[in-house]
Amino acid sequence: MTDWLLLAWLWPLLLAASALPSLGSGAGQRGDRARAPETLPAWRASLVVIGALPALAAVWLVPVGSSLSLPWLFLGTELGLDEIGRVFLLFSAILWLAAGVAVAQRMRRVAHARRFHAFYLLAMAGNLWLIVGQDLFSFYAGFAIMSVAAYGLVIHDGSPAALRAGKVYLVMTLFGEVSLFAALVMIAQQTGTTLPRPEDLTQLGALPIALVLLGLGVKAGLVPLHLWLPLAHPAAPIPASALLSGAMIKVAMLGWLRFLPVGAIALPNWGGLLAAGGLLTLFYALPIGLVQADPKAILAYSSISKMGLLMLCLGLVLMEPALAPAGVAAISLYAAQHGLVKGGLFLGVGLRKQAAPAFLQPFVLGGLIVLALALAGAPLTSGAVAKYGLKPVLSGAEWPWVAAAVTVATVGTSLLMARFIWVCVHISPHPQPGSLWPGLAWALLILLVLLSAFVLGTPASWFTDWPTIALGLVFAGLIALGAWRNPDWLRPVIGLIPPGDLMVLARPIGRLTVVGWLHLWRPLDAARLRVVNAVTRGIEPFLARPDGDAERGLRRWPVAGVIWLGMIVVLLLALFGQSPHVQPVNSATGDDDEAQISAARLGRESPSHSLVETDPGRD
Repeated sequence: MTDWLLLAWLWPLLLAASALPSLGSGAGQRGDRARAPETLPAWRASLVVIGALPALAAVWLVPVGSSLSLPWLFLGTELGLDEIGRVFLLFSAILWLAAGVAVAQRMRRVAHARRFHAFYLLAMAGNLWLIVGQDLFSFYAGFAIMSVAAYGLVIHDGSPAALRAGKVYLVMTLFGEVSLFAALVMIAQQTGTTLPRPEDLTQLGALPIALVLLGLGVKAGLVPLHLWLPLAHPAAPIPASALLSGAMIKVAMLGWLRFLPVGAIALPNWGGLLAAGGLLTLFYALPIGLVQADPKAILAYSSISKMGLLMLCLGLVLMEPALAPAGVAAISLYAAQHGLVKGGLFLGVGLRKQAAPAFLQPFVLGGLIVLALALAGAPLTSGAVAKYGLKPVLSGAEWPWVAAAVTVATVGTSLLMARFIWVCVHISPHPQPGSLWPGLAWALLILLVLLSAFVLGTPASWFTDWPTIALGLVFAGLIALGAWRNPDWLRPVIGLIPPGDLMVLARPIGRLTVVGWLHLWRPLDAARLRVVNAVTRGIEPFLARPDGDAERGLRRWPVAGVIWLGMIVVLLLALFGQSPHVQPVNSATGDDDEAQISAARLGRESPSHSLVETDPGRD
């Protein structure tokens, strides 16, 4: 009876319709009028909060294994809720609800407030739809709605940085969507169904697997497809950044778990490729994040690194199917924990910057420290429990050095979170009214993160990797002590690599490429002109002759002879190609009537319709 709650994605989609007509109202406006703040009524602003409530109810009321068929939608839409989908729907709905409270309060009196609320609800609908959608095209429809609507969230304030980040985001997103769409179409064609099971996916070819990894790798932040992420997070408003990093990038893991033959067959090559890419992503983002000055940029690179860890684990599961039962559960739990913690960190940065009054700022800073420790995997936190679940995957891998590499990355994550707290301490708050409800929602989110460690974990998991965390904190303390005694010590490296890393680093290479090409093009162009001039001089005498001379040249025997010989060869080929094949029948023996009957039968049954010769003298 509760299966209708699987249509939870339809509720925010309908709510967005109330704001969609205002999207074109500002077209053509310029200057201060276009950026003038607008005030939404309280009831309209609250729509972003109640939009996630049906999804949260579906988590608790819809039994696992329930399904709802919509045969009239696409090629037949199938909605359902499995164990993995329940986990993703739970933490995603919680994040949309907590961020929605901040949007309702903080984004109610800003320029283009209705537009932001509309895009927010559209992105929510797409995110929830792809989670409950079990068929290929439902996943893609939700993915496309979510990704395109998030573009409106990234460019909301219209600043040059936001527009640049939005351009990079849109280009990368469309590239990923095209790759994903092609992959899903190939999966449907090769499996013969739009509801593939892991057993059906074992017959996939190399191309759809590559396109699935590529298309979802853009959303996951796989290096070097991560370029949009460190640009979009700092540019977007705080609630949008919380959802981009906490909920939206996690759908890549959900797509890989659904559309790759996880646990059904060993894919050593593809699994090794994904694991190597995850390892590169894990270590690439850590040092770049350490030199950032913006706390949102630090959190963006932290998200890239954590997604690299999940990609590494998924690659190991693809290499060894026996790890799938424990690996899939561990990956889902880690994605949920990271989503809630990372969303809380972004929302806390918003409270630290401009929302909470001065007397609450110590509590905000304390909450950020708790969340940072949970992200690093400190003892007695949900991060330690989630990390404990990954241990069977890491220890059971064919690469024995993977566990040691992850240990080193844990030290780097501890340093990165210490750097984040250091930057947050030096933020100058600008208190603004309207922080009560966002602060309460944020506090409840922190409480949920704290309690999950004791509800989901066991005593054996509460102290996972505590020596590694302690080592990282010791290093962080020594670095902080050195920076306190000599503030200029680390200043040269801060901001050395700006957000967008590869794009910025590629600019000098691009300039050198252009200059080198220009230098190379000049001699090539000169050589081209010499060849053209030589060819022109060679054919000029023939082109300059009068028509009579041309006809006289054609009448000469070498030219005319070749033409006649060619015509004769063509005629002979045509003649032999159409001549019938004559098949004689020996009628000297046997009865004359039998010979005629046999000849007639051969004439009817022969596929080449052969002619039959008979002796006219026998009449």
